[in-house]
Amino acid sequence: MKNITPREKKLIKKARIKELLEVYSNLLTDKERKILSLYTDPALTGAAIAKKLKVSRQAVHDHIRRGVNKMERCETKSKLLEKRRKKIKIFLEIEGILSKKELSKEEVETLSKLFEQLKNLE
Repeated sequence: MKNITPREKKLIKKARIKELLEVYSNLLTDKERKILSLYTDPALTGAAIAKKLKVSRQAVHDHIRRGVNKMERCETKSKLLEKRRKKIKIFLEIEGILSKKELSKEEVETLSKLFEQLKNLE
């Protein structure tokens, strides 16, 4: 298993927050949403966000922690992000099959099964 550098770990964390924001941003206060949106920019640090918004670094950290905790709690209960990932995977499979000019009987059956899986994710 590859060792993850601290920079890579931070980028993974920011990518996770960005995904959570796409699904759960409406749960956040305006301030949390703004700070987390800025935080997901790989070029911005907490200190840079604090300077830009004229708040303390501690305030930025607190808003990030609170906002992420809210979104993670909701994801734990609802699994919307997990379902979204499954849907995307199924859509990509369907797209791959449909990109062929002619479909075999097995491919048509696979498409039917994939559509059923999508229905069950609702």
